[in-house]
Amino acid sequence: HWKVSNHMSTLSVDSINGQTVASKVSIPGHIVGAAVSQITENSSRGSAQAFADDFVFASYTPKLTTSTIIIQGVANFDSANSAYCRYRWVINGSNFLSTPGYTTPLYTHQFYSNTSLNAYGYMPSTIITSVNNTDGSAVTVKCQGQTNTGTLYRNGSSGTSQSGSPSSVLYLEIAP
Repeated sequence: HWKVSNHMSTLSVDSINGQTVASKVSIPGHIVGAAVSQITENSSRGSAQAFADDFVFASYTPKLTTSTIIIQGVANFDSANSAYCRYRWVINGSNFLSTPGYTTPLYTHQFYSNTSLNAYGYMPSTIITSVNNTDGSAVTVKCQGQTNTGTLYRNGSSGTSQSGSPSSVLYLEIAP
């Protein structure tokens, strides 16, 4: 068993059946963990005038007790013609919104469909952010949807046979 160490990184090397194996690598700036959570079901929620947890992605539990978790996500909602479709991303229990400037945002993303062609396509909401992991606790991500009237369509357009794709979150854990 060898151990190489300095103040910036730790590398433990073990010998198993004559093979040298790195059993733990913690090098600053390197990816030490990754996961993808994907929701594939195409579904709808009627009377969706209130936000609800439409997409609850699998949480990510960090491998280290201190690191940075990069989060990239895409969620797919649609509403009927002449309706607003709204997204609200929630990360570790907090709404993912810009910081207040001239106003405080209500939604992470919003669009208004003003054409009957809405049945053929939808507009996804994408995010990229990071959270600082200070204790190894699981990172949670969900996306809530809402319409001002009617049905909310998840992972597809209101004309469900026209277009659709999964909603996903990618987690990348970076060593401190």
